[in-house]
Amino acid sequence: MLELYRTHVRGKMRKLEKTITLRRGLGLAICMLIGTGILALPGLALDAGSAHEAILGWFLIALIAVPLIQICARLGLKFPSTAGLAGYAEEAVGPWGGYAVSYLVGGSFFFGLPAVALIGSEYMKQLFSLTETGVALFAVLLVTLMFISNLAGMKAVSMINYAALAVLFLLTGLLIVFNLDFLGSGLELAGEVFRGSEKIDLNNVWKVSALLFWAFIGWENLSFSLGEIKEPEKNVPLLYWLSFALVTSIYIVLALISTGASASGVPLEGAAGLSGLVLFTPGGSHLIWLMVIVIAANACSWNFTASRLLYAGGRTGAFPDVFGKLSGKNIPVSSLVGLYVLSILLILGTYVFKIPVSAMMLLVNQNFVFLYAFIIIAYWKTETGWQKWVFSVLALLSLSFLVSGFTWKIIYPVFLIGLGYWRFLGRKNSEKTISSRKEHVIREETQEIPCLTRHQEQ
Repeated sequence: MLELYRTHVRGKMRKLEKTITLRRGLGLAICMLIGTGILALPGLALDAGSAHEAILGWFLIALIAVPLIQICARLGLKFPSTAGLAGYAEEAVGPWGGYAVSYLVGGSFFFGLPAVALIGSEYMKQLFSLTETGVALFAVLLVTLMFISNLAGMKAVSMINYAALAVLFLLTGLLIVFNLDFLGSGLELAGEVFRGSEKIDLNNVWKVSALLFWAFIGWENLSFSLGEIKEPEKNVPLLYWLSFALVTSIYIVLALISTGASASGVPLEGAAGLSGLVLFTPGGSHLIWLMVIVIAANACSWNFTASRLLYAGGRTGAFPDVFGKLSGKNIPVSSLVGLYVLSILLILGTYVFKIPVSAMMLLVNQNFVFLYAFIIIAYWKTETGWQKWVFSVLALLSLSFLVSGFTWKIIYPVFLIGLGYWRFLGRKNSEKTISSRKEHVIREETQEIPCLTRHQEQ
């Protein structure tokens, strides 16, 4: 009876509408993926290793991503709903998996959203020589803007994404066209790496690859928006593979340029590393403004997806019920408010405790390595034919490589999985208690009916 009641209530609940076309979905996916990745990772990769190790890390992570994208595309086609990764995890290990994945992703956004905002602040620091306090305040401003834009709804988010895409292609085009000499140097470096003529530290290659995994985080997060995709049978596979092809091409070209520039003596290290290339590009410092616009759109897309995660978790019971409600305009306002407050608290925390952006990014990356384990199991259980074995094995090999160097830091994702399982058990016990109470009341009412009947007869 309890399950029937819950089904009845959910049936009356307001649901998200299918408003995302393929074009809108591509805008959302590309902005979710390419903003901070394209602007922060080239410099951070050069912090983690030499130019040769950085370029090897870029090619390696792109190769590693292929089986993972195929798996996400197949599962997205089979289970297009706002449950997203949580739904995949339930297919993998049962109902508790949805709770575990919800907490893993939530714990990732906990650090990921402020990290995106702080990367934007690092670029503003290049323009105005901001102090550390100024960097933190600008990050707060960015999360405020992404909060307000998401409150305005999907049309506003789409407009921001379209504008950011135009800016991104303009920015990327300018950086490539006016730095072709560095592209040639980068190709020479890549040739040296693949010929084995340069000494490579495999430990540094792992560090670079583990950090660059951030560049390929987003396709699985897109799963929380697939319930709003029009014509999912046609658009979901196209959405994944078109965005992957476009984003990876841009990443590799800029990786070659940045490593080539670094080998030529141009300083590009750090989260705002690509700002060094604007010195060789017409417009100079004005291009940094374009970079900040792209990062702001990226933050907006992350916030959109994170709010859908909380909304889905609120409906299923993984998170408090308040997050599973929509406003009159069909917007998960409670989820957006919760994310806004948490983001500000984390930004203040990084300021007080001097936590580097790269450390936050690595925490997010290792969470997603564990998330992909659930995704692979779900894929293996639901797929058929030779593809089931080929892509599952390749994906597991990829994850084994990525997880190998995190050591004690895996405590964080293990804790989140345990927290999700604990929440599942608590919810399950609560439902059992409610069910037993209802049955007790029904029995008492049933016992009273004969007494009332005899009293009326007398």
